Amino acid sequence: MKHLASFLGSTAGALLLAATLVACNSPESRTPTASSGDTPFAGNSTATDPSAAAQRIAANPNVADSLHLLSPGQAGRLLIKMPEKLLLARVSAEQLHKITRTVGDSTYPAYEMRDAQQPSAPPTILEMAGNAQKGFRLRRIIITDPQYRTGEGIGVGSPFGVARQTFGLSRVRMTPEGFAAVSRQTRMAWLLDENSLPAKHPTDMATAEIPTATRIKGVILF
Repeated sequence: MKHLASFLGSTAGALLLAATLVACNSPESRTPTASSGDTPFAGNSTATDPSAAAQRIAANPNVADSLHLLSPGQAGRLLIKMPEKLLLARVSAEQLHKITRTVGDSTYPAYEMRDAQQPSAPPTILEMAGNAQKGFRLRRIIITDPQYRTGEGIGVGSPFGVARQTFGLSRVRMTPEGFAAVSRQTRMAWLLDENSLPAKHPTDMATAEIPTATRIKGVILF
């Protein structure tokens, strides 16, 4: 009888241990892990929150230490609202070609600026505003040259998903320059390659509806 009791006790212990191991390895008890198929740039609600974007930008101000660095209202040494005289003092005359631009019903004097380091790169458009009496100031900078980048490395050729997540972009609308997402915090508009979108897409869309891989084809500083 003593041997039988010992046998039954050891058997019960083994069964209890086995049951414990099965419970620990059940799907319900495992810690969930991220799926490898998660959507890139999905982020969280702060990715499209303008207030959160403003905080990120304020915490990481860009210093224009490069001819191709984009920061709020600035491209390299060029600043929005800078006087034409200062612009001409900072940019070599050989790089500039004076033109006229029509935007909607308005006409503006402008310059095509060739890059000093890469003359074959797409010219940057420097749109002016003002008059002969009071002088002219730089109104907008229109960039299609992929050399220009923000401090985060975003520029022409970047996927839109990165810009959306970084700058809290929420809407994309048709503008005179094309389909663009406008960021008031950075004072930049990101022109998108519409070839990545349905042929008959709306003229006003939430950025969540834009494929993350959509290419940025231009940047407008204002």
